[in-house]
Amino acid sequence: MKKIVYLFAFLLTLSACSSIDCPLNSRVYATYAFKRADATADTLEDTLTVRAIRVENDTLLFNKGVDISTFKVPLSYFRKEDVLGLRFADTYGNVSYDTIWIEKENYPHMESVDCAPKYFHTITNVRSTRNRIDRIVLNEKEVEYDTSAEIFHIYLYPDF
Repeated sequence: MKKIVYLFAFLLTLSACSSIDCPLNSRVYATYAFKRADATADTLEDTLTVRAIRVENDTLLFNKGVDISTFKVPLSYFRKEDVLGLRFADTYGNVSYDTIWIEKENYPHMESVDCAPKYFHTITNVRSTRNRIDRIVLNEKEVEYDTSAEIFHIYLYPDF
């Protein structure tokens, strides 16, 4: 009887481990928030387009956002530095461009041995050009699943 109980417990353990419960969304997004000089939320009235700038080809990450206060874009898995190109266009047809460089450390995060690893990031440095962006501030170093955490604060020039 003891052997049957052990066998049943063993089979129950095996069946519990065989169910695959991998997250459907395997991307980790960084949230960028527009701020005013007094650090309150700001709404960008211009049209914003964001591209990942790469040697082999650019990738569109965020297209024509209007009246936004935040935007989310994924970070690369393996690159030590991501380069983002931001295009600001106002209603009068004026266009300006800025570039953001994000230096980071990437590390795999395992949910289960049955699931592909996700990559979390630790931001080590951020800088930008200063055409439309006055400054960019690193608010949170760790980029994980929490998309409500504002990783970067972008301060724009007030009279543009």
